[in-house]
Amino acid sequence: MDLKRTTFLLLFSFAVSFVFAQDSLQLTCPLKSGVPKVIRASDKDYQKSSEYGVMITSKTDTLVQAVHDGAVIIVARTEDMRYDLVIQYKNYFFWYAGILVPKVRQGVRIKAGDVIGTYKPGELLEILMYQQEEPVNPRKYLKCN
Repeated sequence: MDLKRTTFLLLFSFAVSFVFAQDSLQLTCPLKSGVPKVIRASDKDYQKSSEYGVMITSKTDTLVQAVHDGAVIIVARTEDMRYDLVIQYKNYFFWYAGILVPKVRQGVRIKAGDVIGTYKPGELLEILMYQQEEPVNPRKYLKCN
């Protein structure tokens, strides 16, 4: 094989494996009996939406679980006396907004399903997802009821 063809095949196989690795990302539901809510009209057809993020609610849950493995990089109190929490996994960032009381500290490594905070049943928990600095719609990867 010549060098150009070998280089092309290597780059092509890397690109294909990157695309499939990205599509195989799965996120567990942050609330055991959580249900994604349709808040905006664009939530109904999230594949075509330019708005990102998902609102999840539960009538019974009180514990928020990590949607994926990673490291806690931000735990910050917000103006409404709730907490925002950000978990990083490779070049993905998972942002949780609306946590009542955090149960993890910055710098801690966690696994998917680990409890990261508490939640008031019936309220909304927002999950945002970024790859590098680009927003990604988490609905595509999120596995909730």
